[in-house]
Amino acid sequence: MMKPVVLGAIALLAAPPIRCQASNPSSPPSLATLEAAAQRDSLDPDALFQLAVAYDLAKRYDDAERVARQAVAVDPRDAQAWLLLASLPYERRSKLWKEVRRDRVPQEWRQAVEESDRFEHRAFLLDPLVDFRVRGTPPPKEDVLEIRDYGQETTDYLLELGLGAFGWRYLLSYSALDLYAERRYKGQPTDSIPSGLLWWRGLAAAHVNAYRHAIADIQLLLNRALKHEASDSLIQITLGTEDYQYLLGLLHERATNIGLYMAHVRLARLYASHKMWDAAIEEAQRAETANPDDPTTLLDLAAILRDAGHTADAQDALRRAQAANPRNPRIPYELGIVELQLGQSGDAKTAFTRFLSIAPSRMSGEINDAKQKLAGLP
Repeated sequence: MMKPVVLGAIALLAAPPIRCQASNPSSPPSLATLEAAAQRDSLDPDALFQLAVAYDLAKRYDDAERVARQAVAVDPRDAQAWLLLASLPYERRSKLWKEVRRDRVPQEWRQAVEESDRFEHRAFLLDPLVDFRVRGTPPPKEDVLEIRDYGQETTDYLLELGLGAFGWRYLLSYSALDLYAERRYKGQPTDSIPSGLLWWRGLAAAHVNAYRHAIADIQLLLNRALKHEASDSLIQITLGTEDYQYLLGLLHERATNIGLYMAHVRLARLYASHKMWDAAIEEAQRAETANPDDPTTLLDLAAILRDAGHTADAQDALRRAQAANPRNPRIPYELGIVELQLGQSGDAKTAFTRFLSIAPSRMSGEINDAKQKLAGLP
């Protein structure tokens, strides 16, 4: 029988901070195939990410880091690539996660750990349901488990099982963590459940689409996080399934600039969906101010400005976005459309030509559209 490592798991549950790594595909394409795809579509973040994962699996960590950094340079919101970058120091040094938990990180690894924390933080704020495993926990065994009693040992094992199954078998993970909470905190108020347990159980529930249970756990965490912020207008949004990722991102560390940045992004989209253009534009501008290192905020702002009828302002935002990230093919495509609307056929031709020179094959619909628009220009 697998021995439960309860002390480590309990330490992990003491607070929400997460130590994670990207899940590995079960049967990836050959490395040569992935290298060819990435070379063919060098500005396709998905192709780059798949190649980075393959390098990681092959223990070619320098190559994995190089390609993953290329992926986030093309798409700063590629949560999986950020999470892969966060995992690499722990792949290079297998005992590093234990050293972090014991606060015994060697001096030469501290900078890597700090950078990993920043990358991990960014990944979860971009996509709180990005796929990952709990670091330091083995996958659950498939053999039959002999239970000698149904006392404390069984309860402790449920915690280990739930953490070990996370990222491998989410339904098993949720069931084990839910039963652990029921047994461990029986007869106690819900507030007695540690935040870490609510976090893992809520994420596991979300991965199996049990949104009612997931939202209940995240709502408790949100209440704790916002206990002293009753006057903050952000909490006036009614919690619903569509707000789930937004609230998780807000919860993870909403007091930081990047946390506020994702809150502004989410609010801008919510306002835009209800055609509340002034509020949507204001929130999109706040997102840009909060995280000027992400040119994608300018792309979002431009889309809202265009839909709101501010075409010239949308053009300005897109030109600034292109200057900040010339490798994002979406930007020249959108810029060409806006410049057509402004009657600037020469500028539109330049934008569409640039788009076609860098567009990855996955954007086949946009490629065909750009070719048609170019054919109609003088």
